[in-house]
Amino acid sequence: MLQVCIRVRPLLKHEKNAQWFVNKNNINSQNKSFTFDQVECETRTQTLYNKIAKQNVKKALNGYHTTIMCYGQTTSGKTFTTLGTHDNPGILPCALRDVFLDDNVKCSIQYVQIYNEVIDDLLDPKCTTLQIVNDQKWGTTLQLKQIPVNSFDQAIQLLNEGEERRIYRETQIHDKSSRSHTIFRIFIENGSRYSCLNIVDLAGSERVSSENDINHETGYINKSLLALTNVINQLTDQKQQHISYRDSKLTRLLQNSLGGNSITVLICCISPGNNTQTLSTLQFAQRAKIVKNTPIVNGEKQTQELQDQQFQSSCQQNFNIFTYVQSLQQSSKSSFQALLKLEQKYQNKYSELLQQYYKELSKFTINEQDLQDTISTLERNIAIQLEEMKQSISDTNNEDSQYKLLIWGSGQDGRLGFGDEKTCKIPQEISNYKFSQVSCGFHHTLAICNGFIYAWGRGQKGQLGLGNYETILTPKKIENLRNATQIACGWQHSLAICDGNLYSWGCGDDGQLGNGDCQSINQPIAIQEDVESIYAGHSQSGFMKEGMLYTFGNNQDGRCMIDSLGILTEPEQVPLNDIKSVSLGVSHMGVVTNDGCVYMAGTSIDGQLGTFSTDDEVATWFTQLDKFNSSNRASQIQCGDSFTLVLNTKGIIYAFGKGSFKRLGLPTTDNIYEPTPLPIQGDMIVAGCRHACTVTKNGQAYMWGFNFHNQLGLGQDDLDQEPVLLKINNIKQISLGYFHSAALVSK
Repeated sequence: MLQVCIRVRPLLKHEKNAQWFVNKNNINSQNKSFTFDQVECETRTQTLYNKIAKQNVKKALNGYHTTIMCYGQTTSGKTFTTLGTHDNPGILPCALRDVFLDDNVKCSIQYVQIYNEVIDDLLDPKCTTLQIVNDQKWGTTLQLKQIPVNSFDQAIQLLNEGEERRIYRETQIHDKSSRSHTIFRIFIENGSRYSCLNIVDLAGSERVSSENDINHETGYINKSLLALTNVINQLTDQKQQHISYRDSKLTRLLQNSLGGNSITVLICCISPGNNTQTLSTLQFAQRAKIVKNTPIVNGEKQTQELQDQQFQSSCQQNFNIFTYVQSLQQSSKSSFQALLKLEQKYQNKYSELLQQYYKELSKFTINEQDLQDTISTLERNIAIQLEEMKQSISDTNNEDSQYKLLIWGSGQDGRLGFGDEKTCKIPQEISNYKFSQVSCGFHHTLAICNGFIYAWGRGQKGQLGLGNYETILTPKKIENLRNATQIACGWQHSLAICDGNLYSWGCGDDGQLGNGDCQSINQPIAIQEDVESIYAGHSQSGFMKEGMLYTFGNNQDGRCMIDSLGILTEPEQVPLNDIKSVSLGVSHMGVVTNDGCVYMAGTSIDGQLGTFSTDDEVATWFTQLDKFNSSNRASQIQCGDSFTLVLNTKGIIYAFGKGSFKRLGLPTTDNIYEPTPLPIQGDMIVAGCRHACTVTKNGQAYMWGFNFHNQLGLGQDDLDQEPVLLKINNIKQISLGYFHSAALVSK
């Protein structure tokens, strides 16, 4: 089906009262109500792009014809959504940026307008009255040369040239109204696959006025939009045999996008202050979302027989998780029923994984060699997923996953768990326990032992979850939590996953508990089911669910990667997909996606977002770092107090942000405003507030940064340190707080 999104612009100065109101995904007037999957109000265009268009642009790079189309009345914000501004780029510039991130792609473009049912080339004023033709490769297209483009800057320059020639005119309700439909066409060739990405900005409908209607422009616009409406209506009428694509140049040129083999996204822009026109747009959108397209990958065709053989081979090689779980039955000391529940979750996940790959393979039209490469990638990914599933099951139930806990740094408030408040200059073991996971907060510590959570340290905000506000000097079990698989400590709050559900407790002043208010709670409360992973920052939190990231808490500076600044007391979805790594810092956060890209949000005053600014106070809710792309793929990110670390797939560590206390691991204490490689490499990175470390493949760790409280564990009182080897081995996990650090080590 067509993907339909409604974008509601703010009221204009001359619009006194709103006649349409939004409640989540519902749009209501006094006597009408509509529901859509996606409704956006006062959202930055880049947020809109990331939510509904970004993934479809990626599909275009993989061989799917794709169309993104903006529809609505005059002044509803279509052109603003399509083109945007320098500070708030629109759908088209964002799409071009993502297309040119792939170095393997060859691109060419066309930019045309349909004015009074005549198609003209906006890039060459000599090419007018263009004819629509059927091409064996591109389908319904134009008798027009494609212009090769090698870079984002070149494409933007051509876009700007075309805009200079586009027909705009002052109308009764708009001082600069587009009087033509425009289609920016990006022809993509990626190996044996090819596609056409169309970005369409439709002219707006309005009433005909004989005084200002030069060349009967409004009549032509309304006629072509009526033809578009008729095509949509015919496509949703099961009894309709004939679809009247040829009634308009617009519908003829977009034939593949309307009921054809293209992925199509329709963004309907509306005004809350106009009743009649907005109602018409919403009715059009309601019909359009029923239209079914059948997208296919364009390229060389493979045989069904070969595809089936390869799929059967992959199935025969898969690992039977259930058999593995049964082998653990005798050796496991914890509840086997709980184990089976976990196993079922991964069995379902594995089944979905196979189905997903098979579904994708069935769409591929590629040659035999490309198919073999695809199958190899499939098998590698399945093997990785299976190994992760095995490890997760083992970690939950196997005694071998319980490790010694070494801890060091400031002992104030009992955060080290030794029964006193003494400082430990070197790592010391908490005896009588073996733990599978540890997390250090600012003033408290959590650890998992045999599925139970133990807490110790400062408890004045309820962050220990023990039902009181006391300080605890030794590990104490949180009695009402069982089968814990993950924990995370923030400044004065805590998160945990138990039986797949997310629990939160502690300080809630900034909404970081995600329960709908700003109250602090001294014992765990469940706020989400079926959560995959959790993240805790200073006063913000996050979790992954069904592959999507949700954040909540203090978002005054955009540190939750949500564009509505303020306090978020309930989880909101971050506009990113295919997420690989997430980290929440003190006043910023970072995300790495599976394609190796890095996205940042929050305060940027010290360079922690990888950008330079001379402003006294700068907040950026969302930015992408150019340093990391398909040729330099990031794999992990860590955010601390005003600094960031990024690890790439080759083991190179990059640092940027505030440089005081040598927290960046570089010789300088100056602020660094762009990703800068460290002199050491690693397999994993961890950031505390003002100190950090990397763990190597052989289980050793290098520490650096602030050492006033001996949180580097080096046995010396030097305040600032560049990377120094920590004298412990066989490290399985390490966690850094503000004043202390902890590591799990095997025997």
